[in-house]
Amino acid sequence: MPEDRQPANFHLQTIILSLLKGVSLMGAGLPKTPEQFHKIPHARLAIIGSSWHSDCVDAMINRAQKELLALDVKPENISIHKVPGSLELPLAARILFEKDPGLDAILAFGVVLKGITSHDEMVLHGVFEGFMDVTERFGKPVINEVIGVDSVEDAKKRSGDDHMNKGVEAVYATSELVHWISQVKG
Repeated sequence: MPEDRQPANFHLQTIILSLLKGVSLMGAGLPKTPEQFHKIPHARLAIIGSSWHSDCVDAMINRAQKELLALDVKPENISIHKVPGSLELPLAARILFEKDPGLDAILAFGVVLKGITSHDEMVLHGVFEGFMDVTERFGKPVINEVIGVDSVEDAKKRSGDDHMNKGVEAVYATSELVHWISQVKG
């Protein structure tokens, strides 16, 4: 479809779908350093995380919170919520958007460990579908950093104290989308 004939929210949908599907928009690394992320001082955000593999999930949440504060997001505009498992994250996102329509975005973190059955695939698919439903219902981004991994060691690599921490990637996506949405909506 030609650019001028695409729906107004086509680009937002493309970005959100790519993020939810786990498609990297960033190639081998982030296209910007955290110091170059858009400042979003007026953003109101929620962070949700699952309780399984809490050492890794908490490290991602803590890194995201640190990066958001560096983007001038006020501490009182960041709420953090934990739920039992990753499958409960879409419900938490829906309830948070219903309770607080002023939220600009939700960052979601979880670790789903591959097992000998297909349970991990069902969980990841359910999370993806749930976040898609919430995003479409509320027209606001849910940044999906629920990661499927083969081992706890893989999860630790994505939650360490470096640029590979999924908290950094989530904040990049959040800052880009919140900034873009504010530009489009004026």
